[in-house]
Amino acid sequence: MKNYTITIFCIAVLTTLGAMSFDTLKENKVTTIDELEQQINNADPGDTIIMASQVWKDVKIKFKGKGTADQPIVLTVEKRGETILAGNSSLEIGGEHLVVDGLVFREGYAKGRVAIKFKIKDQVAKYCRMTNVVVDHYNPADRFEKTSWVEVYGKENEIDHCYFGGKLNAGVLMAVKLNNLESRENKHHIHHNHFGYRPKLGSNGGETLRVGVSTYCNESSQTIIENNLFDRCSGEVEVVSIKSSENIIKDNLFVACDGVLALRHGDRNVVSGNYFLGEDSKNAGGVRVINGGHTIKNNYFQDLKGKRFFGALPVMNGVPNSLPNRYIRAHDVNIEDNYFFNCDHIELCVGSDRERTQTPDHITIQNNTFYYTDKKEVFTVLDDISGFTFKNNKYKNDGSPLKYNKGMKPLKESFTKNEAGLYESKSFQPKVPVTKEVCGPSWYQASNTVKALSKEHYKVEDYTSLVEAVEKAQNGAVIEITSEKIVFEDAIHLKVELAIINKSEKRVKLYYENNPKQKSFFVIENGGSLTIEGLDLNGRSQVGIAKAGISTSKSPMIQHYNLVIDNCSFHHFEASDYCVFRAYTSTFADQIVIKNSEFYNISGVALNINGQAENKGRYSAEEVIIDNCKFENVMTGAMEITRLGNDESTTGPYVSLTNCDFIDVGNKELGSAVLLWGVQKLNVDQLFFFNSGRSGRTIRFEDPNWAVANINNILSIESGRFESYYPRLGENITTVSSEMSKEQALSKKKSMQIGFQESAKKGS
Repeated sequence: MKNYTITIFCIAVLTTLGAMSFDTLKENKVTTIDELEQQINNADPGDTIIMASQVWKDVKIKFKGKGTADQPIVLTVEKRGETILAGNSSLEIGGEHLVVDGLVFREGYAKGRVAIKFKIKDQVAKYCRMTNVVVDHYNPADRFEKTSWVEVYGKENEIDHCYFGGKLNAGVLMAVKLNNLESRENKHHIHHNHFGYRPKLGSNGGETLRVGVSTYCNESSQTIIENNLFDRCSGEVEVVSIKSSENIIKDNLFVACDGVLALRHGDRNVVSGNYFLGEDSKNAGGVRVINGGHTIKNNYFQDLKGKRFFGALPVMNGVPNSLPNRYIRAHDVNIEDNYFFNCDHIELCVGSDRERTQTPDHITIQNNTFYYTDKKEVFTVLDDISGFTFKNNKYKNDGSPLKYNKGMKPLKESFTKNEAGLYESKSFQPKVPVTKEVCGPSWYQASNTVKALSKEHYKVEDYTSLVEAVEKAQNGAVIEITSEKIVFEDAIHLKVELAIINKSEKRVKLYYENNPKQKSFFVIENGGSLTIEGLDLNGRSQVGIAKAGISTSKSPMIQHYNLVIDNCSFHHFEASDYCVFRAYTSTFADQIVIKNSEFYNISGVALNINGQAENKGRYSAEEVIIDNCKFENVMTGAMEITRLGNDESTTGPYVSLTNCDFIDVGNKELGSAVLLWGVQKLNVDQLFFFNSGRSGRTIRFEDPNWAVANINNILSIESGRFESYYPRLGENITTVSSEMSKEQALSKKKSMQIGFQESAKKGS
């Protein structure tokens, strides 16, 4: 498709922004690209260019010119919600007193990296406004192809009443740029916008709004961010990332955002009047404090469960003699008149380790209210807090004496929840600064981010009827296999969320009679998710062996998926690196649950969830739960779950590995029966190893120092060593090195009541 470039040239007198008038000298409606090009070249100050209600595909608009405060040049639409910029479309704004109103970007993405840029080559935008603009699910196919939706240059530009939601790929959604002299001390005004759903990226680079970068963090930006709604913005730890000085972030509403407002670089920023409502989302946070001269005042924090960098109020240690792009300790910060209700983690001296040894200094915490009826301590201290001063703070806890009680006194008044779900008292009547109704365009209905699930139920008895059911099924459909076996002819590709189950006592056999191209059984494509139950997958055929039982698509998947395997068996995937499940690069699972299942006679890694090869802190699944499973005669290893690199901006992966057996697993030279690299939260309990990891490790856990790891109740007989960078082994770790038969080992396991319990359904 041809890319069109549309340039608007207009000349007028430069004035200050003031109040914009939409009185026009003439209106020019255009229905074709040629008409648009012809009309815009003749536009005068005060004119309006109206784009017709239609889909404008692969259009690059350059809106360039000079208007006045009283007569801006307006680019708008015939009818709001019906002028769609799709495909490879983008907008650049350069000049003064220009207004963009009502455009919708959807059904495509800007291949030039930025969808909307307040700059054309070297000409920045000044005193310009973007209002009622929508960018909704404007994403490439590859989740790690980096794009931005908005880049703001110049001075005193206004972005208001816009909607930005459904950004699924890497790259900051909106960035205020300080890369040139004309863009500093900019006084941009970003207000009454709705920043909508952004799921976890599984990597750094998922900020929703960023002001500056570390290179220019000492420069004054003076951007005002107020009265915006941040709604489920969870791309990474920094929902709003402040990397410059003298900004004001006030009266915004954060709802169920797994992340924080991070004062990451720069000084003298003001955070006031914001409401942070966690809604018990497990990684929701508040304000992270780094650098100096900040004021954090009159904010409201409720039900925030995030910890460490994701906490309600992490005040950070620094690196001695740090360069700007690392960590400068929090210093000269005033934290006052804030209210904290049921926030799990307020942590002081966060990041304390062998590198970040410089503790915060001249931190004043005064006149704050801490209300935790079921907690003992108000905050957690991780290092020396002699640089903190506490004055006139009030608290309510579970009644226990505080360990750190200086400057703290018990609350005398009680709080109750009002109709809006906020805590109030006689002297304190909170009210959220904005609502959804006043943020974003009132006329736009955002794309639904929650899949509607059907109640379809299909019964199938052979491969043909199974394929037909998969092709017809809608999200949430259940396909029940009623026969004893399904002979596969080709891989089944899943593009919706569905379950394939068997209700009989005996597992249904799935196999190929001939598989010369070595195809898998199930492939999860973009938009798909899979639950299987009661199935027996045999990888061996008369000709050829299946490469995998289940895999993701080899092509990038922009949408997240889920996988559940219950009461299944996988066996005879016994060639090269063939496996039971493989997650390919640029795919991401919200959750993988594998339970009550058996895996045997496998050459590769049975569960290969290490699809991201770069040392960038990327990973392939947020949560992996493996319970009551048996792995036997698996040559390379039972599982590899990795997050390479040491980036700290993400929450996962979380791995729970419980009640499992590993027999003759991972005996390659320098191999591992279980490899867990970079897992941030780990629960290991009730494992049995026999003759596994002999030439390397039974469990290799390459963990960052901040990882939370519980490793308990393991019986290891004639197996390799446990290896982790930090000491992690807990209680009841029994290692037996003397020779023992398999039967003797199983008898000892049974006596200790550890490991796999036989499933109810059986395959042949």
